[in-house]
Amino acid sequence: MKKFFYVITLLLLTINTSCEELNRLTVFELDYESNFTVASTTIVDIPISLETPPVPTNSESEFESNNTSSSLIESIQLKKLRLIVENPNDGDFNFLREVHLFIDAEGLEEAEIAFAENLENQDLQIIELETTGVELKDFLKQDTFTLRASTTTDETINEDYNIKVDCVFRVDANILGL
Repeated sequence: MKKFFYVITLLLLTINTSCEELNRLTVFELDYESNFTVASTTIVDIPISLETPPVPTNSESEFESNNTSSSLIESIQLKKLRLIVENPNDGDFNFLREVHLFIDAEGLEEAEIAFAENLENQDLQIIELETTGVELKDFLKQDTFTLRASTTTDETINEDYNIKVDCVFRVDANILGL
């Protein structure tokens, strides 16, 4: 009976390890960067909408390099989104009260993907936004997408701020041949 128990335990561990390995092979990340500029302003407490240039996805080649194709993608979600002050060099996000990031692509309805609210004056040059968990597979299958930032400032800024948007998307896909 003990042998039977050990064999079953070993079999279950092998199956569990195999499933975890297979899952690791079918999940990969896509990294994208873009930017937008917050113009100097004396207006506070009014949301300002700022768009990024179109971001090329190169999705087919990205999927292919991960041994899959767009038809085998099960899910794409935003894993992480960071905003980074690139200019001015000594700039920080103290001027922001809140920021909401949206994604848009041709033929699709815009969706909110990340946000940060109630930002305190913390002298941060990098902020990581809370992701919304929305399904993004249709957006990243497109040739390009755009990001729109809706920002509300709580203090005036005397110079333009160049902000880099750093996105990491988690892709769950079936692998060709499996």
